[in-house]
Amino acid sequence: MNFKSTVIGAGPAGIITVCQLLKNNLTPIAWVDPNFDCGALNQFTHIPSNTKIQLFLNTLKNMGWVENHKEVEDPTEVFKNFDPNTTCELGLSYEMFKKVMVILDQTCKGLIMKMESVVEKIENLGHTNKITLKNNCQFESEYVFHCTGSKRNTIDSVDASLYKVYPHLKEIDLYEAMSPEDVHQHITNDDTVCIFGNSHSGILAAMNIYNSPNRPKHIYIFQRRPIILAEYLPDGKIVNDSTGLKGRVADWARNILIGEKPKCISEIDSAEYKNYMQQCTKVIVATGFQRNTLPIITIDEMELIDNKINYDDENMNLVYGGREISNNFGFGIAFPQKILDANGTYQHGVGFYKFMLTITKVITKLQS
Repeated sequence: MNFKSTVIGAGPAGIITVCQLLKNNLTPIAWVDPNFDCGALNQFTHIPSNTKIQLFLNTLKNMGWVENHKEVEDPTEVFKNFDPNTTCELGLSYEMFKKVMVILDQTCKGLIMKMESVVEKIENLGHTNKITLKNNCQFESEYVFHCTGSKRNTIDSVDASLYKVYPHLKEIDLYEAMSPEDVHQHITNDDTVCIFGNSHSGILAAMNIYNSPNRPKHIYIFQRRPIILAEYLPDGKIVNDSTGLKGRVADWARNILIGEKPKCISEIDSAEYKNYMQQCTKVIVATGFQRNTLPIITIDEMELIDNKINYDDENMNLVYGGREISNNFGFGIAFPQKILDANGTYQHGVGFYKFMLTITKVITKLQS
């Protein structure tokens, strides 16, 4: 079997990539994922988004294949009862992408081959890639798009010795802490909770814990810098678009954390965290994400070391030892593109709409 394109992963970035490949006639497409359930997004359904609904709608509008096949499903329907200028729970975006999957399933016969498996190995041969799946299926593909996602950091990324020094400490999974419906199950009024990190996920966890009927005795937020808020400009641009707090989390931070704080919350420089750990009973790590392990990639029969595979954050090519891995690209949360923020600084753009812009630019350039 030979394919023009292979997409690894069926999360939002993978779905958007498939739509753009269809739009640009870079078919047939091999699409590989173990379950085709929108990636990790299905774990976030109760988590508040920091994205306005209008950006979800803009993402759909620019996914040409979807826009042209609304007679099958109309993904915009999930937002019909909501103000597009407000944020929403990520469950709505999950429903949106599920509808996109229905469109693809019903309109792309002969253009897409979905393979419920895992890519184990990619032999990069320069002009093509020989791909081996976990079930030993093999095929070739000119292009490979890695939409493989990320996993949250754990306590080991902060300090691998914490459990040894403080054996009483228990970690609350970040995804549980980010869900207002779940976090109360993991805390009591007798707990003292510490949170590493004050980006969107960390402050969302703090908000959920503070608002819980089981609010703990104290919440420590260990941070490397003060809280950053996104700022919406009259021309529509956003300062601190990728790094600043937005939506309900930003509103809560303004009301509770900026200025005089409640006595039960302390913001502490992260360098001082060891001075407070003895009194903490629960810990949440919200210091960011690291990309999932890539398939084994070989060049000239040499196996590349996974943690030394990088990417060009402008052109999105995978890179090893300063050289491009031919026709291999990274998209999505694990491979954010470098973009210029409204304040004149470069940041890595995270969010479905930004992923769509990046994916569209790269794939359109391939077609030209």
